[in-house]
Amino acid sequence: MKLSRSLTLATAIASSVVLAFAPSAQAAATTITVGGATSVNTVVTSCVPTLPSTVTFTYDSQGSGTGKTNMENGKYDFAYSDSAHTASQSGAAIPASEIHIPGYVWPIGFEYNLNTSKKVSISALNLAKIFAGKIKMWNDPLLVADNNRSVVVVNYRKDAAGKIVKDAKGNPTVLSTRTVINKVSLPAQPITVIYRGDSSGTSQNLMNAFNQIDPTDWPTKGSQVFADYRKTEISADPIHFQSAQKSAGVAALAGKTKYSITYAETNYAATYALSLANVINVHGDLVQPNADAANGFIASLKIDSATGVVTYDYQNANAGVYPYTVVTYALALTKYGNADKAAAVKAAIDYLTFKCTKNNDYGFTTIDPTSPLGKIATAQIAKLGA
Repeated sequence: MKLSRSLTLATAIASSVVLAFAPSAQAAATTITVGGATSVNTVVTSCVPTLPSTVTFTYDSQGSGTGKTNMENGKYDFAYSDSAHTASQSGAAIPASEIHIPGYVWPIGFEYNLNTSKKVSISALNLAKIFAGKIKMWNDPLLVADNNRSVVVVNYRKDAAGKIVKDAKGNPTVLSTRTVINKVSLPAQPITVIYRGDSSGTSQNLMNAFNQIDPTDWPTKGSQVFADYRKTEISADPIHFQSAQKSAGVAALAGKTKYSITYAETNYAATYALSLANVINVHGDLVQPNADAANGFIASLKIDSATGVVTYDYQNANAGVYPYTVVTYALALTKYGNADKAAAVKAAIDYLTFKCTKNNDYGFTTIDPTSPLGKIATAQIAKLGA
């Protein structure tokens, strides 16, 4: 009896010690509502399972236009948009405390469906003319010239961490160049242009680029809807111009349509058995839509430290840059009225911007926190609060 009482007492004491030193139960994750640009759907969805334990969400991939609209209507806690949110999409006011946070950098890929194993190269100017309907045949003399000429390929100097080294002006430093001779035969077939039919930040960025690169054929800019720019051509030639919804939609349609070309994030090319065109930039260099060329383009751009918005220079004549590069913004609030929600949004955006893409290749470049873009992203994230 005494032994039993002793054991019972000892057990009780041991249990109290364990309880005293055991960690408190982990607080449940805060669920937030996030959506917007389809461009980042793959990377964001892939990163969600490894988010900090304090936050969780399911990404609602509906397009940049919807992302902006749902920020105006209060349906999203934060949204991704491939273009700046400077005008109302719904008629409702843009939230007064909304700010832009540079979240992802990526090249727009020009994805084509041709029976050729050789990589097709197209100048920045001729790409604008293809999507304007001015170049209608693959064997157009302008495209033939692009694919039968000498071009320069640039390699950037990198440090031990693999980051591009910049000069005193902030431009990427060229390590070496080499000249290659393009010799590619193109088919005598009409080009089918496949464009985004929905409201798209990718479309807006691309049309703004075309406006700078080829103002004769693209005299206006600003709309997120491709058809707003080419109503006459689409109406007159609906076979030459075909539309689909979202990035996956245009890539899927191009994958089923011989002699077509479209624009989307580069990771869709492999999914739909499409090839990615090399681009001959303003400098005359042959560049691939990859991280180095995209980072080279972004390196010398102006970034507003107050708003986080990037000013694009699509006539950037630096060596080796990819002119059709996009910064996708996280649209978030400095005042949420809820401390848990503010903390969850801040944790999510910080992780998605700087950490998840380091260990995974989703076709997006990892923003360097020490770069001008990274420093502004960090400062903008710090503004998020209750």
